[in-house]
Amino acid sequence: MNYSNGITYEGEWKEGKQNGRGILIHSNGYKYIGEWSNNKKEGKGIEYLSNNDQYEGEWKNDNKEGKGTLYFFNGTKYVGNFKNDSFNGKGNLYYSSEQK
Repeated sequence: MNYSNGITYEGEWKEGKQNGRGILIHSNGYKYIGEWSNNKKEGKGIEYLSNNDQYEGEWKNDNKEGKGTLYFFNGTKYVGNFKNDSFNGKGNLYYSSEQK
């Protein structure tokens, strides 16, 4: 499906909604590859942000939720729990050895 706003979705559908596995690509460089339920990111997936950060992990209701890893463009990464798109609970933050 190619939308007029430059967004493309390729994947599985159910009753006219994104359901199952699929890929969503924005013209600004954003990309999501993973599982969908009722047009929302749900399950496991990888998100590539336009600023070159990357998230790999669990999703619920279009938000980072559960276990995941967030890789920052500068080499820092967070491995742990997320809730409502934010760090939550136990996790570890690793800094790149190249940072000053």
